[in-house]
Amino acid sequence: MKKKILYSMLILFSILIAFTFWMSPSLMGLIPGGKETPDKGITKIYFDTEKELNIVIPYSDISKNKELKIIKEVFRLDTLLLNTNDEYEKIKNIQSWVHSRWEHDGDNVPEKNNAQYILKEAEKGQRFRCVEYSTVTTACLQSLGYIVRGLWLKTKDVDVVNSGAGHVVNEIYLDDLKKWFFIDPQFDITVLKNGIPLNAIEFQSAIANNELIEIINPNKEISDAEYIEWISPYLFYFTTSLNKGKISNWDRVIGTKKQLTLVPKGHKPPIYFQRLFRIRTNYKTNSISDFYPIVE
Repeated sequence: MKKKILYSMLILFSILIAFTFWMSPSLMGLIPGGKETPDKGITKIYFDTEKELNIVIPYSDISKNKELKIIKEVFRLDTLLLNTNDEYEKIKNIQSWVHSRWEHDGDNVPEKNNAQYILKEAEKGQRFRCVEYSTVTTACLQSLGYIVRGLWLKTKDVDVVNSGAGHVVNEIYLDDLKKWFFIDPQFDITVLKNGIPLNAIEFQSAIANNELIEIINPNKEISDAEYIEWISPYLFYFTTSLNKGKISNWDRVIGTKKQLTLVPKGHKPPIYFQRLFRIRTNYKTNSISDFYPIVE
C-alpha cells in the first residue's frame, strides 16, 4: 500500500515538474539560457484583410467611471485641452503631460497597477516602466471620453530572448477619421504620413518600405532616427486586450482568453514571453480587420 502511495506521489510530482517547465522553461527566470538581446532591424510582414474570428472587442465611453472621474478632477486634465479644438492635438497634450510625470525605469514595478496610485507615487519621485506610461495614458484619455487601448509590441524572437523583447504603447480611435493611431507615451511620440496619424501596422509598413513619414517628437529625448531604429524590432507581434479584466496566473494556467494577438502571415504565434511564461490567454489572428475594428 505504501509503495502504491509513494508511486502515485512520484507520478504526481513528475507531472507537476513537467507542467511547470512547460509553462515556464526558465522557471520564471531562475534557469539561465536564451538570447541576451533581441535581434535588431525590421522585417517586412504581411496580413490578411478579411475577418477570421467571430469576436467583438467592446469599446465604449467609460468616462463616468468613478475612478476615472477622480483622476480627471484631481489632476485637472480638462485644463490640458483648453488651447485647441483639434482632437489629435488634445491627445498629444495628454500624452505629453503623462510623459512628463516621471523618468523611465524599466525595472521598477509599482505595488498597484492603478493610474491614480502611479501618478501619486511619481509625485514622490518614483520612476516606472513603459507599462505604467501606457496604463496612465489609457486612464487619462478614458477619463476624457476617448476610446483608447493598450498595445503590447513583441519582437520576432520574443520566445527565446531573456529580456527586452516587449514594449507597451497605446492606440487611440479617432472618430472623425474612423481609424486607430499609435502613440508612445514613454517617448511622447506619434507618427504621421501625409498628415494622417498612423496605427502600429501602418507605422511598421512605412519603416519596412522606407516610406516618408513624420515623427512628432516634441521632447527630442531621442532623435527621430534613433527612435525608428529602437522601435523597429518590436513591431512584429501586436497584442491588445479583449477588455475582460486583468490576467491572473490562474488565467495563464487554464488558458482564459483575454487578449488578441495579430500574427504576420507565414509566421507562427509566439509560444513564450521571454521564456518566463507560456502565452495561453490570447486568440490569434492574421487579419487586420479583426485587430482594427471600426468603433460605432
